[in-house]
Amino acid sequence: MNRGPRSDDPTSTRPGAVRRTLEQPEKTRRWPSLDLGAPWVSGVLGAVQALVFSLAVVVVPAIAMAVAANAQLSAVTSGWTAAVPVAARLWLLGHGAPLHTGAATVTLVPLGITAVAVFAVLVSARRTIVATRSALWTAVATYVVGVLLVALATGSTDGLQLASSVVGGLVVALLGLGWGLLTGPEPGPLVAQARALVARVPQLLRVGVRGALSAAAVLGVLAGLLTLFWVLMGWSTVADVLSDLSLDAASTISLGIAQLAVLPNLAVLAVTWLAGPGFSVGSGTHFGPDFVTSGPLPAIPLLGALPAPSTGGGIALWAPVLVVVAGICGGWAATRRTDSLVWWHVVPLAGLVGVGSGLVTAIMVGLASGVAGPGRLADVGASPVYLGGCVAAQTGLGALLVLLATRAEVHAAVAAAWRSVRGRGSAGGDAEVDPGAGGAGSSTGEGSGTEAPGEETAGAAPTKGASTTTSTSTAAPAPTTPPQSVSEDL
Repeated sequence: MNRGPRSDDPTSTRPGAVRRTLEQPEKTRRWPSLDLGAPWVSGVLGAVQALVFSLAVVVVPAIAMAVAANAQLSAVTSGWTAAVPVAARLWLLGHGAPLHTGAATVTLVPLGITAVAVFAVLVSARRTIVATRSALWTAVATYVVGVLLVALATGSTDGLQLASSVVGGLVVALLGLGWGLLTGPEPGPLVAQARALVARVPQLLRVGVRGALSAAAVLGVLAGLLTLFWVLMGWSTVADVLSDLSLDAASTISLGIAQLAVLPNLAVLAVTWLAGPGFSVGSGTHFGPDFVTSGPLPAIPLLGALPAPSTGGGIALWAPVLVVVAGICGGWAATRRTDSLVWWHVVPLAGLVGVGSGLVTAIMVGLASGVAGPGRLADVGASPVYLGGCVAAQTGLGALLVLLATRAEVHAAVAAAWRSVRGRGSAGGDAEVDPGAGGAGSSTGEGSGTEAPGEETAGAAPTKGASTTTSTSTAAPAPTTPPQSVSEDL
């Protein structure tokens, strides 16, 4: 007997007869994915690259010199492992961290190492890091943490050393990253955001900062040329010091690298010579355009390039004029970027150029000065506050001169003031002449008042008409024939 299709038969046509099976998906645990192409990842990689590069520039030569020295001494064990922490401490000194030695605490920053660190960050920013805010801040944080780790690895436990390492790493990272990302070949959103932020700054302040940086740059070029002149003039002394030291090839190379690290310091101190105050290299010494007082110095070849005692006085006293020229260049750069300006704004604009360039110079001199070693080398450099004030006054004067000479608004204001003064002077002169003219006018007025009716009745006063002509024109002779009427006489 056929009972029809079964209920579990898939071919069954009854609606309720079909058995439906729901497949439940398997539950899998998903971990958050790491996007290696995110901008912040480029920031981390770029900061690590800059750290490794700048640290290798200092550490690798130190290792090579240590290996070469041990090979010449036929040492059993290589001392390159001891050279690594010393080089790392010098690298930290380039970031502003004090270096504790057995004899003294060195605080003089080798600006050559600082320049290498900034350059490494700049190149990494241009080649690796994406120009976004997330990449910028992750790069800054990574670099600062890296500097702090190097300080801890070298045994730095002093709070001042650690704090100086963090601050120095932050400054180097911001300088290099800001410069590299804002001037990179592929501008990103960070460039547009920076431009929008700068647009909110008042125009006078923007132009003043640009002029200050221009003046500081010109002053740096002049100081570099002066340093080159010093080296060329003292090259014989430098050669004598090298020959007296009797160094081998490895030691000569290591000494040369060490001097390159502090050569920018000499260029910065040359700014103090140009501005007038001068600088000192050792207690009781003075190197300035007015006079030079030298003393016993260590046998370092670079110190042979210091100004000789015969260079003080004479034409060197005119050296501050070059600082004024730098201010003129800064003022010219500021006025080129300004379309319209209220005439009296030239005074605060020149002040901004002077104060900005003085501040930059004071910071650089503060870094290039300090304790360079024990004994007499405990006093190297100049006072950054005093020097910054001198540079600010001199560059501000130069900027004010060029602004007064080139701004059309100032010329228009001076011309208007001159016209006003001349107008007041002529008005005062007229006021002094008015009493006599008023008397003649009154007599004329009286004659006119007397003769006015006579015009209606002619022939009333020919005598008055003749007298009027005589009083008004004293140089001309009186007519021989009386006028026909008063109106013709007038």
